Amino acid sequence: MSGYFRFGRAGGEASNPWFRIGSLDVGTTMLVVLLSIVSLIVFALEPVDKPIQNAIAMISDDVAHGQIWRLATWPLANLYFDFWVAINIFFFWYFGTELERNIGRIRMAVLIFGTAILTGVVGTVIDLPMTGTFYQGGLAGVGTLGLLLALVFIAENPHIRFFFGIPGWLIGVVLVAVQVIQLLGYRFLVDLYTFLCSLVIVAVMARAVGLLADRTWIPHVKLPHFRRRRRRSPRQTGPTVVQGPWQPPAAPPVSRDQAALDALLDKISASGMDSLTDGEREQLMILRDRLRRR
Repeated sequence: MSGYFRFGRAGGEASNPWFRIGSLDVGTTMLVVLLSIVSLIVFALEPVDKPIQNAIAMISDDVAHGQIWRLATWPLANLYFDFWVAINIFFFWYFGTELERNIGRIRMAVLIFGTAILTGVVGTVIDLPMTGTFYQGGLAGVGTLGLLLALVFIAENPHIRFFFGIPGWLIGVVLVAVQVIQLLGYRFLVDLYTFLCSLVIVAVMARAVGLLADRTWIPHVKLPHFRRRRRRSPRQTGPTVVQGPWQPPAAPPVSRDQAALDALLDKISASGMDSLTDGEREQLMILRDRLRRR
């Protein structure tokens, strides 16, 4: 992906969403966003001590005592609310949607929840022997995952231009540096070690689901093969011709656009997103939107 950073619209996914709410396609990223919004509504209505939010946040001591659901629910917890919470949800939506366009809803679910659970496990293992070295609070909210997805997007497109022509790789360096300096400055050592480990986790998970294919130095963990469903061609109207046993049944016709899209998806599956030229990337987006409107 080249050129300047542009805001895209949600949707555009070649595969079907998990479900639809009216005209809204709900894929993996949008599902997490909607659940985060529901969590904010609960935050506004529950008592001041926030018992529900504290019950789903990732607090290592509680995980060690058997509350393992926290490893998966912490991105939905909101222990506080300010303007940056809304910004974090927005950036999670944007970068998550852009990545989901390329890898599909199932791989996106593996990337998001695999990263969240493994980060929670590592945070718990790091925190338990270091009690007292940082504030009690653990992991909560989509901010951490949003940052990790943004870094994956930048690593996948290091030369993309953001606002004012700033290259993506420089934005990535600044994001990591700010996080490290802040955590180190306040001596939140557990959070710092967990963040550094989460960078490794998300890199491995991203390569496992088909991203960062050209980063051969990242360990490649093979996941179960997720077969991409091909879209059925529209049914043809007209008289029905009975096929006899003397000839094989005719294959359903495939449109030219669908054939071109399938060829690009096969190339991505075989060699990764970086194997596409700029022209092929643009053609991929055009074909996806064109077929989706049919």
